Amino acid sequence: MTLPALVLAALLQSGAGLMPDPDRPSPFPTSDSEADIAAKIAELRAFFGISERHTRNIVATAQQRALIERLEARHAARLAGIWVDNARGWNVVVRLTGAAPEADETHPGADGPQRVHYITGAAMTEAEMRRRLHAQRDGLLAQLPDLFGYSLDVKTGELEVELRDTPANRATAAAVRDHLQVHLGYPVRLRWYPAATRWNPP
Repeated sequence: MTLPALVLAALLQSGAGLMPDPDRPSPFPTSDSEADIAAKIAELRAFFGISERHTRNIVATAQQRALIERLEARHAARLAGIWVDNARGWNVVVRLTGAAPEADETHPGADGPQRVHYITGAAMTEAEMRRRLHAQRDGLLAQLPDLFGYSLDVKTGELEVELRDTPANRATAAAVRDHLQVHLGYPVRLRWYPAATRWNPP
């Protein structure tokens, strides 16, 4: 791990209260104003002696983390999913239940704008999806003992069930999926792995 990556990990842990260190500066600017962002960049550069580019990335990462926490709190009643998409710039995607529109947002950032894009129309919140999944977990494991794993895809509102591609699994998986979808109230998709793939219990 590079020095900037180590610095970032340590600062974010400290900022989250996992490793409090009064002698280590927080990566979070006091506000998103240009002056406060510049002051934080200068403080971290002076303390750690790293480049401006790396410092801007550290502060921007902290800003995005804080932004996500604010969005989660603000939209808790409708939150169906939230994720980062930083392939091109700094972007947070928020998926909400219901048809009520929510305007996209742009916030100042240390390494360019921090954008928030909303997708509405989800049928169920992530919290409700997880509650229902927890209630069905034992039945899922009992019906698919060769289960490779499962995960909730908050981008699509689906449960993904991972299985080895064997005749036994092919014979039962579709019926189990259909039964599970009825009890969960949301879609279940099957993902198949080669039969020789090593099995790891979820």
